[in-house]
Amino acid sequence: MERLLVAGNTANGFVNYFGDFIKGARTTFLKGGSGVGKSTFIREFGAYAEKLGYEIVKVPCSSDMNSLDAIKVYGLNLVMLDATSPHVFEPELYGVSGEIFDIGKFLNPEKLLPKTGILNELLETKKQAYKCLYNELNCVYKQYQNIDNIYYAYFDEDKFNRLVKEIFESLDITCADNKIKGFVDYIAGDGYHNIAAEYAGERQIVNISGRCNLTKYDVLENIASRLDKKKVRYESYYTALYPNKLFAIGLKNIFIMCSDNGEGFDTDVCFNMNRIQGDISLLLEHRHCINYNLKRAGDYYLRSRVAHTEIEKTYLPAMDFVALEMEKQKFLDNLFGKY
Repeated sequence: MERLLVAGNTANGFVNYFGDFIKGARTTFLKGGSGVGKSTFIREFGAYAEKLGYEIVKVPCSSDMNSLDAIKVYGLNLVMLDATSPHVFEPELYGVSGEIFDIGKFLNPEKLLPKTGILNELLETKKQAYKCLYNELNCVYKQYQNIDNIYYAYFDEDKFNRLVKEIFESLDITCADNKIKGFVDYIAGDGYHNIAAEYAGERQIVNISGRCNLTKYDVLENIASRLDKKKVRYESYYTALYPNKLFAIGLKNIFIMCSDNGEGFDTDVCFNMNRIQGDISLLLEHRHCINYNLKRAGDYYLRSRVAHTEIEKTYLPAMDFVALEMEKQKFLDNLFGKY
Protein backbone atom coordinates (compact mmCIF):
# COMPACT_ATOMS: atom_id res chain seq x y z
CA MET A 1 0.00 0.00 0.00
CA GLU A 2 1.52 3.28 -1.09
CA ARG A 3 -0.97 5.64 0.54
CA LEU A 4 -3.76 5.53 3.09
CA LEU A 5 -6.47 8.10 3.79
CA VAL A 6 -6.52 8.25 7.59
CA ALA A 7 -8.85 11.26 7.78
CA GLY A 8 -11.84 12.50 5.85
CA ASN A 9 -14.20 15.42 5.36
CA THR A 10 -17.46 13.58 5.89
CA ALA A 11 -21.20 13.92 6.37
CA ASN A 12 -20.38 14.01 10.10
CA GLY A 13 -17.73 16.72 9.70
CA PHE A 14 -14.01 16.02 9.99
CA VAL A 15 -13.30 12.44 11.12
CA ASN A 16 -9.85 10.88 11.59
CA TYR A 17 -8.21 7.64 12.69
CA PHE A 18 -4.78 9.06 13.46
CA GLY A 19 -5.01 7.70 17.01
CA ASP A 20 -5.09 4.16 15.58
CA PHE A 21 -2.44 5.01 12.97
CA ILE A 22 0.19 6.20 15.49
CA LYS A 23 -0.65 3.72 18.27
CA GLY A 24 2.49 1.95 19.41
CA ALA A 25 4.75 3.98 17.11
CA ARG A 26 7.41 6.51 18.05
CA THR A 27 5.93 9.66 16.56
CA THR A 28 7.32 13.05 15.65
CA PHE A 29 4.51 15.60 16.05
CA LEU A 30 4.95 18.60 13.75
CA LYS A 31 3.57 21.98 14.78
CA GLY A 32 3.28 25.19 12.78
CA GLY A 33 0.97 27.25 10.59
CA SER A 34 0.01 26.82 6.94
CA GLY A 35 2.82 27.00 4.40
CA VAL A 36 5.71 26.63 6.86
CA GLY A 37 6.93 23.35 5.37
CA LYS A 38 5.29 20.56 7.42
CA SER A 39 4.34 18.48 4.37
CA THR A 40 7.80 19.01 2.86
CA PHE A 41 9.46 17.79 6.06
CA ILE A 42 7.22 14.71 6.10
CA ARG A 43 8.31 13.89 2.53
CA GLU A 44 11.97 14.31 3.51
CA PHE A 45 11.40 12.01 6.49
CA GLY A 46 9.97 9.36 4.15
CA ALA A 47 12.79 9.77 1.64
CA TYR A 48 15.39 9.34 4.41
CA ALA A 49 13.72 6.08 5.50
CA GLU A 50 13.53 4.77 1.92
CA LYS A 51 17.25 5.42 1.41
CA LEU A 52 17.85 3.11 4.36
CA GLY A 53 15.76 0.45 2.62
CA TYR A 54 12.55 0.70 4.64
CA GLU A 55 9.02 0.64 3.28
CA ILE A 56 6.72 3.56 4.02
CA VAL A 57 3.03 4.37 3.72
CA LYS A 58 2.02 7.94 2.89
CA VAL A 59 -1.04 9.64 4.36
CA PRO A 60 -2.36 12.39 2.06
CA CYS A 61 -4.07 15.41 3.56
CA SER A 62 -7.85 14.95 3.48
CA SER A 63 -8.14 18.49 2.11
CA ASP A 64 -5.29 18.31 -0.42
CA MET A 65 -4.24 14.98 -1.92
CA ASN A 66 -0.98 16.55 -3.15
CA SER A 67 0.04 17.33 0.42
CA LEU A 68 0.95 14.89 3.21
CA ASP A 69 -0.34 14.66 6.77
CA ALA A 70 1.84 11.73 7.85
CA ILE A 71 4.22 8.93 6.89
CA LYS A 72 4.74 5.64 8.72
CA VAL A 73 8.00 3.69 8.38
CA TYR A 74 7.39 -0.05 8.57
CA GLY A 75 10.12 -2.07 10.26
CA LEU A 76 11.18 0.86 12.43
CA ASN A 77 7.60 1.73 13.44
CA LEU A 78 8.34 5.44 13.18
CA VAL A 79 5.74 8.07 12.27
CA MET A 80 5.94 11.73 11.40
CA LEU A 81 2.58 13.51 11.73
CA ASP A 82 1.21 16.98 11.06
CA ALA A 83 -0.27 17.44 14.53
CA THR A 84 -1.91 20.82 13.99
CA SER A 85 -5.62 21.59 13.65
CA PRO A 86 -7.91 19.86 12.79
CA HIS A 87 -6.03 16.77 14.06
CA VAL A 88 -4.22 18.02 17.16
CA PHE A 89 -2.05 15.41 18.90
CA GLU A 90 0.67 15.37 21.56
CA PRO A 91 3.08 12.63 22.73
CA GLU A 92 1.70 10.51 25.57
CA LEU A 93 5.21 10.25 26.99
CA TYR A 94 7.63 12.93 25.80
CA GLY A 95 10.92 11.41 24.68
CA VAL A 96 9.53 7.86 24.87
CA SER A 97 6.49 7.60 22.60
CA GLY A 98 7.50 10.67 20.62
CA GLU A 99 8.58 14.29 20.46
CA ILE A 100 7.41 17.63 19.09
CA PHE A 101 9.18 19.42 16.28
CA ASP A 102 7.94 23.01 16.28
CA ILE A 103 8.37 24.60 12.87
CA GLY A 104 6.52 27.64 14.18
CA LYS A 105 9.61 28.76 16.11
CA PHE A 106 11.21 29.67 12.78
CA LEU A 107 8.52 32.27 12.11
CA ASN A 108 9.27 35.97 12.59
CA PRO A 109 6.24 37.32 14.54
CA GLU A 110 7.14 40.92 13.64
CA LYS A 111 6.60 40.14 9.96
CA LEU A 112 3.27 38.46 10.69
CA LEU A 113 1.83 41.12 13.01
CA PRO A 114 0.82 43.57 10.24
CA LYS A 115 -1.04 40.70 8.51
CA THR A 116 -3.14 39.75 11.56
CA GLY A 117 -6.37 41.19 10.14
CA ILE A 118 -6.15 39.47 6.77
CA LEU A 119 -5.10 36.18 8.39
CA ASN A 120 -8.14 36.21 10.67
CA GLU A 121 -10.39 36.97 7.70
CA LEU A 122 -8.91 34.18 5.59
CA LEU A 123 -9.15 31.68 8.45
CA GLU A 124 -12.81 32.57 8.94
CA THR A 125 -13.49 32.18 5.21
CA LYS A 126 -11.86 28.75 5.25
CA LYS A 127 -13.76 27.72 8.38
CA GLN A 128 -17.13 28.72 6.90
CA ALA A 129 -16.35 26.97 3.60
CA TYR A 130 -15.77 23.72 5.47
CA LYS A 131 -19.01 24.12 7.41
CA CYS A 132 -20.86 24.47 4.10
CA LEU A 133 -18.99 21.49 2.63
CA TYR A 134 -20.01 19.32 5.60
CA ASN A 135 -23.62 20.49 5.23
CA GLU A 136 -23.62 19.47 1.56
CA LEU A 137 -22.24 16.03 2.44
CA ASN A 138 -24.86 15.70 5.15
CA CYS A 139 -27.51 16.44 2.52
CA VAL A 140 -26.06 13.59 0.44
CA TYR A 141 -26.29 11.33 3.49
CA LYS A 142 -29.95 12.30 4.02
CA GLN A 143 -30.78 11.57 0.38
CA TYR A 144 -29.21 8.13 0.71
CA GLN A 145 -31.24 7.59 3.88
CA ASN A 146 -34.42 8.34 1.95
CA ILE A 147 -33.40 5.85 -0.75
CA ASP A 148 -32.68 3.23 1.92
CA ASN A 149 -36.07 3.85 3.56
CA ILE A 150 -37.86 3.29 0.25
CA TYR A 151 -36.05 0.00 -0.32
CA TYR A 152 -36.51 -1.26 3.23
CA ALA A 153 -40.28 -1.16 2.87
CA TYR A 154 -39.77 -4.25 0.67
CA PHE A 155 -36.94 -5.94 2.60
CA ASP A 156 -36.77 -9.69 3.30
CA GLU A 157 -34.60 -10.35 6.38
CA ASP A 158 -34.45 -14.13 5.82
CA LYS A 159 -32.99 -13.62 2.33
CA PHE A 160 -30.49 -11.15 3.78
CA ASN A 161 -29.30 -13.63 6.44
CA ARG A 162 -28.93 -16.39 3.85
CA LEU A 163 -26.91 -14.05 1.61
CA VAL A 164 -24.56 -13.08 4.45
CA LYS A 165 -24.03 -16.76 5.32
CA GLU A 166 -23.29 -17.57 1.68
CA ILE A 167 -20.78 -14.72 1.39
CA PHE A 168 -18.99 -15.52 4.64
CA GLU A 169 -18.65 -19.22 3.85
CA SER A 170 -17.05 -18.34 0.50
CA LEU A 171 -14.28 -16.22 2.05
CA ASP A 172 -10.64 -16.99 2.72
CA ILE A 173 -10.49 -15.59 6.24
CA THR A 174 -6.71 -15.51 6.65
CA CYS A 175 -5.69 -12.59 8.88
CA ALA A 176 -4.64 -9.31 7.28
CA ASP A 177 -1.03 -8.19 7.74
CA ASN A 178 -2.04 -5.06 9.65
CA LYS A 179 -5.07 -3.74 11.50
CA ILE A 180 -5.78 -0.62 9.45
CA LYS A 181 -8.52 2.02 9.54
CA GLY A 182 -9.02 4.51 6.73
CA PHE A 183 -11.30 6.14 4.17
CA VAL A 184 -11.89 4.99 0.61
CA ASP A 185 -12.98 8.34 -0.78
CA TYR A 186 -12.54 12.11 -0.72
CA ILE A 187 -14.00 15.35 -2.10
CA ALA A 188 -11.89 17.57 -4.35
CA GLY A 189 -12.59 20.53 -6.59
CA ASP A 190 -13.39 18.24 -9.50
CA GLY A 191 -15.87 16.18 -7.48
CA TYR A 192 -16.05 12.87 -5.63
CA HIS A 193 -13.26 10.26 -5.84
CA ASN A 194 -13.23 6.64 -4.64
CA ILE A 195 -9.86 4.84 -4.35
CA ALA A 196 -11.00 1.54 -2.81
CA ALA A 197 -9.53 -0.50 -5.68
CA GLU A 198 -6.13 1.04 -4.92
CA TYR A 199 -6.20 -0.49 -1.44
CA ALA A 200 -7.15 -3.89 -2.86
CA GLY A 201 -3.88 -4.11 -4.77
CA GLU A 202 -3.37 -7.61 -6.16
CA ARG A 203 -5.80 -9.24 -3.76
CA GLN A 204 -8.94 -10.93 -5.05
CA ILE A 205 -11.82 -8.44 -4.97
CA VAL A 206 -15.16 -9.66 -3.65
CA ASN A 207 -17.89 -7.22 -4.73
CA ILE A 208 -21.01 -6.64 -2.64
CA SER A 209 -23.29 -4.95 -5.15
CA GLY A 210 -26.87 -3.66 -5.14
CA ARG A 211 -28.92 -0.51 -5.41
CA CYS A 212 -29.50 0.00 -1.67
CA ASN A 213 -26.33 1.24 0.02
CA LEU A 214 -27.37 0.46 3.58
CA THR A 215 -27.89 -3.23 2.77
CA LYS A 216 -24.36 -3.46 1.34
CA TYR A 217 -22.92 -1.74 4.40
CA ASP A 218 -24.92 -4.04 6.71
CA VAL A 219 -23.44 -7.06 4.91
CA LEU A 220 -19.95 -5.70 5.65
CA GLU A 221 -20.85 -4.98 9.30
CA ASN A 222 -22.20 -8.51 9.69
CA ILE A 223 -19.05 -10.02 8.19
CA ALA A 224 -16.88 -7.85 10.47
CA SER A 225 -18.83 -9.08 13.50
CA ARG A 226 -18.21 -12.70 12.48
CA LEU A 227 -14.50 -12.00 11.96
CA ASP A 228 -14.32 -10.39 15.41
CA LYS A 229 -15.83 -13.51 16.99
CA LYS A 230 -13.19 -15.64 15.26
CA LYS A 231 -10.48 -13.12 16.32
CA VAL A 232 -9.43 -12.59 12.71
CA ARG A 233 -7.45 -9.39 12.07
CA TYR A 234 -8.75 -7.27 9.18
CA GLU A 235 -8.46 -3.84 7.59
CA SER A 236 -11.47 -1.50 7.97
CA TYR A 237 -12.38 1.16 5.43
CA TYR A 238 -15.14 3.76 5.59
CA THR A 239 -16.76 6.26 3.25
CA ALA A 240 -17.15 10.02 3.69
CA LEU A 241 -20.83 9.71 2.71
CA TYR A 242 -21.62 7.05 5.36
CA PRO A 243 -18.76 7.55 7.85
CA ASN A 244 -20.17 5.20 10.49
CA LYS A 245 -20.56 2.21 8.15
CA LEU A 246 -17.92 -0.13 6.75
CA PHE A 247 -17.42 0.23 3.01
CA ALA A 248 -14.66 -2.36 2.63
CA ILE A 249 -12.80 -5.07 4.55
CA GLY A 250 -9.28 -6.21 3.77
CA LEU A 251 -7.97 -9.68 4.60
CA LYS A 252 -4.68 -11.34 3.65
CA ASN A 253 -5.75 -12.54 0.21
CA ILE A 254 -9.11 -10.89 -0.45
CA PHE A 255 -10.63 -7.42 -0.41
CA ILE A 256 -14.40 -7.24 0.20
CA MET A 257 -15.95 -3.98 -0.95
CA CYS A 258 -19.27 -2.33 -1.76
CA SER A 259 -19.81 -1.85 -5.46
CA ASP A 260 -22.27 -0.35 -7.93
CA ASN A 261 -21.12 -2.35 -10.95
CA GLY A 262 -23.56 -5.25 -10.50
CA GLU A 263 -20.79 -7.84 -10.17
CA GLY A 264 -20.31 -10.27 -7.30
CA PHE A 265 -22.92 -10.86 -4.61
CA ASP A 266 -26.10 -8.93 -5.40
CA THR A 267 -28.01 -7.58 -2.38
CA ASP A 268 -31.01 -6.77 -4.59
CA VAL A 269 -32.13 -10.36 -3.91
CA CYS A 270 -33.09 -9.18 -0.40
CA PHE A 271 -35.90 -7.01 -1.80
CA ASN A 272 -39.13 -7.39 -3.72
CA MET A 273 -37.82 -5.55 -6.78
CA ASN A 274 -41.20 -5.73 -8.55
CA ARG A 275 -42.76 -3.59 -5.80
CA ILE A 276 -39.88 -1.10 -5.96
CA GLN A 277 -40.60 -0.37 -9.64
CA GLY A 278 -43.40 1.98 -8.59
CA ASP A 279 -40.87 4.18 -6.74
CA ILE A 280 -38.32 4.47 -9.57
CA SER A 281 -39.09 8.12 -10.37
CA LEU A 282 -38.70 9.11 -6.71
CA LEU A 283 -35.43 7.16 -6.40
CA LEU A 284 -34.08 8.92 -9.50
CA GLU A 285 -34.95 12.32 -8.00
CA HIS A 286 -32.97 11.48 -4.87
CA ARG A 287 -29.97 10.41 -6.94
CA HIS A 288 -30.19 13.65 -8.91
CA CYS A 289 -30.06 15.57 -5.61
CA ILE A 290 -27.04 13.53 -4.53
CA ASN A 291 -25.11 14.52 -7.66
CA TYR A 292 -26.10 18.16 -7.17
CA ASN A 293 -24.99 18.23 -3.52
CA LEU A 294 -21.70 16.52 -4.34
CA LYS A 295 -21.00 19.19 -6.96
CA ARG A 296 -21.70 21.96 -4.43
CA ALA A 297 -19.48 20.21 -1.88
CA GLY A 298 -16.70 20.39 -4.48
CA ASP A 299 -17.39 24.11 -4.98
CA TYR A 300 -17.04 24.78 -1.25
CA TYR A 301 -13.87 22.69 -1.20
CA LEU A 302 -12.42 24.97 -3.88
CA ARG A 303 -13.37 28.04 -1.83
CA SER A 304 -11.53 26.61 1.20
CA ARG A 305 -8.44 25.89 -0.93
CA VAL A 306 -8.32 29.45 -2.27
CA ALA A 307 -8.33 30.78 1.31
CA HIS A 308 -5.73 28.20 2.36
CA THR A 309 -3.39 29.20 -0.46
CA GLU A 310 -3.63 32.86 0.55
CA ILE A 311 -2.85 31.92 4.17
CA GLU A 312 0.25 30.06 3.00
CA LYS A 313 1.37 33.10 0.96
CA THR A 314 1.07 35.21 4.10
CA TYR A 315 3.17 32.87 6.24
CA LEU A 316 5.93 32.14 3.73
CA PRO A 317 7.74 35.54 3.89
CA ALA A 318 7.87 35.31 7.67
CA MET A 319 9.79 32.00 7.70
CA ASP A 320 13.53 31.54 8.28
CA PHE A 321 13.93 28.53 5.97
CA VAL A 322 17.74 28.50 6.17
CA ALA A 323 17.70 27.90 9.93
CA LEU A 324 14.84 25.41 9.51
CA GLU A 325 16.75 23.31 6.95
CA MET A 326 19.75 23.04 9.29
CA GLU A 327 17.53 21.98 12.19
CA LYS A 328 15.63 19.43 10.08
CA GLN A 329 18.81 17.74 8.84
CA LYS A 330 20.19 17.52 12.37
CA PHE A 331 16.91 16.06 13.62
CA LEU A 332 16.72 13.39 10.89
CA ASP A 333 20.37 12.39 11.37
CA ASN A 334 19.76 11.89 15.10
CA LEU A 335 16.44 10.07 14.58
CA PHE A 336 17.79 7.57 12.05
CA GLY A 337 21.41 7.55 13.26
CA LYS A 338 21.11 4.27 15.15
CA TYR A 339 19.71 2.47 12.11
